[in-house]
Amino acid sequence: MVGFMNFITFEELGECIYTNISKVPRNVDLIVGIPRSGTLAANLLALYLNLPFTDIDTLIRKGELRSGSTRKCQNWIKSVAEAEHILVVDDSISSGKAMKEARRKIKEAGITNHVSFLAIYALGVSRNLVDIYFKICEQPRMFEWNYMHHWALEYVCMDIDGVLCEDPSVYQNDDGKNYYDFLINAIPKIIPTQKVGKLVSCRLEKYRKETEEWLSHHNVIYDELYLLPANSAKERRDNFEQAKFKADIYKKSNCVLFIESNYEQAVKICEYSGKQVFSVSNKKLINPDNLIDHIKIIHNDFRITLKRTIKKILGKINYVK
Repeated sequence: MVGFMNFITFEELGECIYTNISKVPRNVDLIVGIPRSGTLAANLLALYLNLPFTDIDTLIRKGELRSGSTRKCQNWIKSVAEAEHILVVDDSISSGKAMKEARRKIKEAGITNHVSFLAIYALGVSRNLVDIYFKICEQPRMFEWNYMHHWALEYVCMDIDGVLCEDPSVYQNDDGKNYYDFLINAIPKIIPTQKVGKLVSCRLEKYRKETEEWLSHHNVIYDELYLLPANSAKERRDNFEQAKFKADIYKKSNCVLFIESNYEQAVKICEYSGKQVFSVSNKKLINPDNLIDHIKIIHNDFRITLKRTIKKILGKINYVK
């Protein structure tokens, strides 16, 4: 049973790297990433430090280091042999299996350069398996760059439209033939490769068959599918608050994260459920601790939009006069 999920966003990854960049020794002249997630973190680090970057396989082959033509320093090394201090980077370390494998490959390749190992996120028990770590992030944890392929998706509630597939356009969302065509032919976005605990959508219950067929066609595996019990789009608008429908299911479940397509709904789901929600639309993690900040953002955005609308209307009235 998972009680809470440490969810790390791309924004938090970039902030963590920037905040802790002083921990990187100044004589490092080559950054190496451990595929796949490690190359993401290593590339960001290399860009910040303006250092050459490569992957672990190119390193052990002692291949040529390639780079773009802009912002290249004159003292950049051109080959692995020239490196004074190599920094091998992974996004996280848990058991240390990937780091141990990297160490083995480097040793067997006969690389005698000074090599250090860095993990952006480490566990308290695994931090001694690397020379440098940036932050302790305990399990269970999930990263934005691979959450759709994480075993803990079975403890997640997930929206469908805007997450698994594109949202319907205004033209498609007619609760008629156009919407039916959308349901059958919805363009997929990121398809999870692990089983999802609960799919929670405000699609109407009468479209269950079409929804299940689309999910099956795209190999989406899930435990439960919740659709809104309304007979028409008008009934949904008049009698249901969509965020509350989703929040009620989430609150009663053993799920620890809701992945929602719409920011405003994500904030309301968090408010109603008291549990954390990830908004796909703006890549924000909303939880009870930062909920007030997100409510203020939405209210401020609403005031700005209202002022612009009023100004536009008044401008048209003055023009007519």
